[in-house]
Amino acid sequence: MEHATKQESAFVGIETSKLLLKAVLISAGEVLCKVLENDLAGYRWLRSWLQRNDVPVMGLRVCMRLDDPYSEVAARVLADMGMLVCDAQPGPLEAYARGCGLPGGAVRGAVVLAQYCAATRPAPWTPPSAAYVELRLWLRRLQAVRQLRKQEMLRLEDHFHAGQIALHQLLRQQIACLDAQIRQHETAILAHVRRHPGLPRPPELADNYQRIARYTFGASLAGGH
Repeated sequence: MEHATKQESAFVGIETSKLLLKAVLISAGEVLCKVLENDLAGYRWLRSWLQRNDVPVMGLRVCMRLDDPYSEVAARVLADMGMLVCDAQPGPLEAYARGCGLPGGAVRGAVVLAQYCAATRPAPWTPPSAAYVELRLWLRRLQAVRQLRKQEMLRLEDHFHAGQIALHQLLRQQIACLDAQIRQHETAILAHVRRHPGLPRPPELADNYQRIARYTFGASLAGGH
């Protein structure tokens, strides 16, 4: 019972960036801070730091902004460690900050996230399935190849107007290779979603990849999330 009481009185807020995690622990009337690397070693250090402060990680509420870049992997790993990762939705979080008289920019800070977590105890986030995570990675990879093709097309026009015929021809061949890669990625994505029917529509698909959206999500998901 002692551990359960401590667990219920301990809350964590985590602010994420590309390289770092800024964690704030509120426990037994104390506020403790820790800055860690945003990688697997950093997540393990976070767990060790919590344990050294006599805070059990199983069932510990951890508030994050999952709409922030670089937060998704950290959230999944911490959830796998047994923590109750909570997604601090922008609307309720901003309303809480206003109620506390805080400026708008404060809502992304680890201290406010920890305080919000303690005050509202938001519902735990459910990690996405492995198939959904893989789909998002495929789509990001496809976007990267398409972006590279767009850049090469601009260079192709520059070489043509400059009369650089050899470079122009070489770049045409490279663009043809990129086109083949794009088709391969689209085919792989179609096959992946057909193997995993019922996947929700990922944000990377919004207003993009109409061929994929048409054949993979179809009428059953046309009004979905």
